[in-house]
Amino acid sequence: MTKNFSCFACVSMKLMVAKFPSGENHGRLILESSPDPSYYSRAGFPENLKSVSDHHLYLVVKKPIPCFQDMVMRQSHKMKERLGIDLHIAPGQIRLLGKMYSCIRIRTEDTSNLKTIIEEFRKLGIRFMADRHVAPYEAFIQIKRYTDFEIIEPGIFRDKENPKRYFVTIPGSIEYDAFEELIKEIKNNCDFHMFDASLVYLNCGSRFIEMVSVYSEHCEEERLAEMKKLLEEKKMNLQSV
Repeated sequence: MTKNFSCFACVSMKLMVAKFPSGENHGRLILESSPDPSYYSRAGFPENLKSVSDHHLYLVVKKPIPCFQDMVMRQSHKMKERLGIDLHIAPGQIRLLGKMYSCIRIRTEDTSNLKTIIEEFRKLGIRFMADRHVAPYEAFIQIKRYTDFEIIEPGIFRDKENPKRYFVTIPGSIEYDAFEELIKEIKNNCDFHMFDASLVYLNCGSRFIEMVSVYSEHCEEERLAEMKKLLEEKKMNLQSV
């Protein structure tokens, strides 16, 4: 793609999560990840959750529901308009206790509306997992979110909403385990260390596009083309092994 565009992106990643440290009893299991997915946030996790202002919360759904993603996206648009707050809700999946569950990711600075949000989804027949003890752990998470892509050069984009996040296209497809090996190889053997990455794919009508999302506090845009070339080369090497 050679111009700016917007679409729904499926983002796969691994993040440290812990129980949302709320003083209020919501009666539901609410997990939280750091709003800063960078290498710096892991050292202070989960203590740093007590001081964040931008909350990334996950409500875990008990049982699969037909058309779950469409229901969540439709309802999130209605709630954002009605509540009048900066609210971002996305459907997804999260691994908990060795099993994948549907989930709803809520990103907001105002958590006072959580009970209202939970009740609105309950009216749609969505049942959330009851509160329980969960120790902090690294979770595999997939989120479907609407993203505005700003082109830097062909195959390299910036997230319009988050200027610290970039996207680099890669040829063909790759499974997440192989993707993790690919990123580990680049971090260990190349001059790219201080970044976090997630795997992204876009459904653009008749074709799928695979991307690597790169988050960095100190990204040098002029080096993204170099990273793109490395990703392509290392991916080819992994496939040939």
